[in-house]
Amino acid sequence: MADADGRQRFDSVCMEIYTPTPPSRDPVIRLLDHLPCDRAEDAAALYLSALSDKLIPVFGTGARARQALAAGFNRAMCISALEQDRLVGILGMQIASAGFMAVRLAGMRQYYGVAGSLWRLALLALLHHTPSADAVHIDGLAVAPAYRRRGIGSRLVAAMETWAAGQGFTVVSLEVVDTNPQAQYLYQRLGFEAIREQTVWPFGTLFRCNSSTVMVKSLI
Repeated sequence: MADADGRQRFDSVCMEIYTPTPPSRDPVIRLLDHLPCDRAEDAAALYLSALSDKLIPVFGTGARARQALAAGFNRAMCISALEQDRLVGILGMQIASAGFMAVRLAGMRQYYGVAGSLWRLALLALLHHTPSADAVHIDGLAVAPAYRRRGIGSRLVAAMETWAAGQGFTVVSLEVVDTNPQAQYLYQRLGFEAIREQTVWPFGTLFRCNSSTVMVKSLI
């Protein structure tokens, strides 16, 4: 992740852009370029809620699902948003060499057994995206329901772009499913362009969507 100078640049940019101006009624949000270790299950709960179509068929619901998902997080590969100590938003990142969703058999089997873990990992492989060496892929964006429509998602994306540019990446990519037009509208408004549509057949019924759209944004 970023060195000391990089972290200082990140923090200063976040303070400049994201500190609300009184008498704003928006919450005071602190952005971090990692996920605090004691907030992993909170992040899992946000992911399972916001990305339910993709993740619930794999992990299920309840405490076991949250614990299994949290155990596979690479906490260095995300941007998190906190109000005081409460996690209110999370953006996972994937680069060629590492990603936020780092689920492995060794971590899964204690929750699902070997057989149960293998088919779940196979489903996760269908959702996996390995970006090119110059790109950062948004591997999920989730905001707590009570904090939505307050610009937190946009702030997370902007902070990720700041981090990515500081690390030398030149492109940001993502995929949005056809059943989430609001997300596609948000990303378009933030400067992302659709470059192709791809079918999820024959798994559309399982993941409750028919296709996904790949969108990209240049950072140069």
